[in-house]
Amino acid sequence: MLYKKIKSCKVIRLLRFSGFILISFCLFGLSAQETNTAHSEFIVAPYLQDVSDSSFCVMWETSVPLRGQVLLARSERHILKPELKLAVEESESVFLHKLTIENLKSGELYFYQVVNENSTGDTLMGPVTQLVIPDYDQSAINFTVVGDNQGHVECWERISQLMFEECPQFVVHVGDMVSYGHHKDDWTDEFFLQARELMRHVPMYPAMGNHEMNDEKYYQYFNRPYNDAFYTVKKGDLRIVFVDTNKDLLPGSYRYRRLEETLANCKERWTIVVHHHPVFTSDIGSYRSSLMATADKGDPNIFQLKQLYETYGVDLVLSGHVHGYERSYPIAKNHIDEKNGVVYIISAGGGGSCNPPSSYKEWFTQKTRKRMHYLNVQITGNKMTVEAIDNSLITFDKWELIKNEECKINAPLISFSPRYFEDSTTVTIQNTNATGTLNYKLNDGRYQTSFDKSVSFTLENTTTVSALASQKSQSSREMVKAAIKLPLIEKQSSSKKNIIAGYYEGFFTTLPDFQKLKPSKVFQLDSLSLDGITPRSKDHFAVCFTGTIKVPETAVYRFFLESFDGSALFVDGNKVIENDGVHYEIFEEGYAALEKGNHNIEVQYFDFERRETLRLQIGKQDGEMYDINHFLQNR
Repeated sequence: MLYKKIKSCKVIRLLRFSGFILISFCLFGLSAQETNTAHSEFIVAPYLQDVSDSSFCVMWETSVPLRGQVLLARSERHILKPELKLAVEESESVFLHKLTIENLKSGELYFYQVVNENSTGDTLMGPVTQLVIPDYDQSAINFTVVGDNQGHVECWERISQLMFEECPQFVVHVGDMVSYGHHKDDWTDEFFLQARELMRHVPMYPAMGNHEMNDEKYYQYFNRPYNDAFYTVKKGDLRIVFVDTNKDLLPGSYRYRRLEETLANCKERWTIVVHHHPVFTSDIGSYRSSLMATADKGDPNIFQLKQLYETYGVDLVLSGHVHGYERSYPIAKNHIDEKNGVVYIISAGGGGSCNPPSSYKEWFTQKTRKRMHYLNVQITGNKMTVEAIDNSLITFDKWELIKNEECKINAPLISFSPRYFEDSTTVTIQNTNATGTLNYKLNDGRYQTSFDKSVSFTLENTTTVSALASQKSQSSREMVKAAIKLPLIEKQSSSKKNIIAGYYEGFFTTLPDFQKLKPSKVFQLDSLSLDGITPRSKDHFAVCFTGTIKVPETAVYRFFLESFDGSALFVDGNKVIENDGVHYEIFEEGYAALEKGNHNIEVQYFDFERRETLRLQIGKQDGEMYDINHFLQNR
């Protein structure tokens, strides 16, 4: 849980600054016009945001709106001192600057400098900085990885310096760059300031952590569309896919489909996925480990991603969140598999404090350490090497992967329109490889072969579809998906104008049988929310909500239920979602084919300790999701 920090050092700095201004007024009698003349300085020093095969983007922030320029020079043998010339400039004065220089040559050495001018002619200049556009046809791929510095400035500055000395081509950050994403000075004073030397020479590509809190400053500083932290980066024969695991990634979400399509179409030899939350962790203090509940072996909200990673041949998954270092064995189908397995590495050693070490190893753990560190990753041809290096420059773990296959064959992409259906659905199987054949079967039938790039057909019953692609004597891994037929639930004649909420107190560790309990209180509410249950106990209570929703058309609807702790959803007496047990915020989805009109819902919930979270959404499958309260009968 994030707590708002009281930063005493910043308060002191503010008081000192205020005192200085007051003394200045008293001693020198500054006029109002003079005090309104703002001093221009860098709030965030110039830093690289992206370097492609022929361009780079530089960003920076100034204390007042200024018109920015980037000067550029190319290093040439016959010139002792390259002459910096104007390469690109802004058309207006702004606070946050972003300029891209294009039409550059890979393998060449350049010098760039940021220059800002105000209306009076004063100039604010950044340092002259060397920059090389990597030529991945000749050079190896070399980058560093770090995570979870979270405002620990001394450690973060040390790690940044050590990574800079590695001369990486770029840096991957697995999230939690700051302690509190809504605080601007967390970004300016506790992240960019310490890493300014590193970031003006090499670009950083970050995943979204929970401490960033989906704040707009993440998207602004890293040039991403707001609320979209999913993106990919290509570096030579490497594709890096960045995923936001703070959001809905269940199989019915559009983010899951987007990730699936991205992995199915990766043509590069190497594929690395980066997200903040780990699929596997042996940390005893993570994901609700207590006397009342056994810890999940990773984030239960992303367990389903394992199948995608294994099917589409992801080589490495990088994550953070659980402070320290952990490397798994190659894992496939929940077993150690040296040939087909995916390696998962947690690299959360940027400064955040670590939980006590465990006294045992989980079956999937090959190496674990509780120390501050970063990773140095090198890829040369068919070989990847990962070194874990602590802040004393001790290499405490090293892992290598050698790929022997002649060519990469991606598994086919299977899609349904729609996956959950009332009468029938259309399945499409697509071969995303340039050549080869499709092989597919239905349920336990025999494989059929097609030389077409894709095949489509209709299903009228629940069916499991399996498919793989083949080229000569090689085959891809098998993709397996199921299309599910649902019975139509008829509309209900009764309708409840309000939400009725029965409130119960007790030491609940699972959802109780509410029919056998007498509520302590009964509430009539306008919305389905815990906010209306007041007064209530701090911990150890349960609520049973009942009400009526009105759906606008006959269709299959997707329900999304998030809770901390346990919860369940019933629609017209049919259990659609079960999310029971003592746990952190866990997402679950369920589907129901509903006739147009009214339908009765019941939402069960209990709170054990700590946070109280309950969120229910509804939407047509593959469509936009809405808060359940938009569908209540009283709206």
